[in-house]
Amino acid sequence: MVSLIAELGINHQGSMETMKELMLTAKNCGADYVKSQKREPKECLTEEQYNRPYDSIHGFGKTYGEHKENLEFSISQWKELLTYSQEIDIPLFASVFDVTSARNMHDLGMDIYKIGSGNIHDFELLEEVKSYRKLILISSGMSTIEEVDRAVDVFDNSSDLVIMHCTSAYPCAETDVNLNVMTTLKERYKRPIGLSGHYVQGNGSIESAAVALGATWIERHFTLDRTMKGTDQASSLEDTGLRRVIKSIRSVEDALGSAEKKVLDVELEVRKKVRG
Repeated sequence: MVSLIAELGINHQGSMETMKELMLTAKNCGADYVKSQKREPKECLTEEQYNRPYDSIHGFGKTYGEHKENLEFSISQWKELLTYSQEIDIPLFASVFDVTSARNMHDLGMDIYKIGSGNIHDFELLEEVKSYRKLILISSGMSTIEEVDRAVDVFDNSSDLVIMHCTSAYPCAETDVNLNVMTTLKERYKRPIGLSGHYVQGNGSIESAAVALGATWIERHFTLDRTMKGTDQASSLEDTGLRRVIKSIRSVEDALGSAEKKVLDVELEVRKKVRG
């Protein structure tokens, strides 16, 4: 069965109330998992980047570092969110952007880790999450095939690794999705593959095609309202779009059926009628 991740990212705007509403709404839409992000801004950013003035209409602080800090939940808040995820019965996990964040999530007992496209070259982080022996999803956006090779080589055969095809544009045009890359990834690495999507389209056709090509994980950004403040809102699905995408995925799963060619029970009556 294909697993659908509702990526909540930073669409919560730093609000626990909004985050919980996002989680519950995604659950009610039929998502299998919800995901957010964990980073230590001072570890991820240089001092210059951290102190750079940030005057974006989507900003939550006067500097880029302050903006990022205001979108982060504390460890105690993450503990509360993980408890809430158990209460509403939908697993919560995170994209981790640095070793400290990975260790903090590990200490909280997180069972799945996502490595975003921007960190595929961070071998210290890859080695860290590898050591947990948990399920790891790694996105391959804005990477050459050689860069993906080097990242995948970090993980041995005992690692439960899923390679996510991704185009790192927010939002991404349909003409840049390039789903056929998934076939390359599947054949090259002999690992489960998935699709991490940042495109506006929400009728389910792209996800359905990805499932037909072998995707076992689908990730879509999710929000309560695409007009809300935040850089990821415009490339996210609202509840109607998420329900439509999930319905399409389940329909394709049913339609794919078996690879065995045989006379089906539903064909017997027609076969008898037309063949005598």
